[in-house]
Amino acid sequence: MTKTLYRHPDGMGTIRHDAQTQTLHLINALDGTEAYALIGPHGLRELAAKLLALADKLEC
Repeated sequence: MTKTLYRHPDGMGTIRHDAQTQTLHLINALDGTEAYALIGPHGLRELAAKLLALADKLEC
């Protein structure tokens, strides 16, 4: 099952996760490219922590 985690408000890109294949998909709607990475529960938690830290840093 694929779940959309984030969709750019202007439709320029999407981040999705496929639980069955444990892949994270990044889709660039502007040029039609797509990238993916294998990532399980531990990796998702680690990525989430790093994204939160980055967001905090960018707000300062």
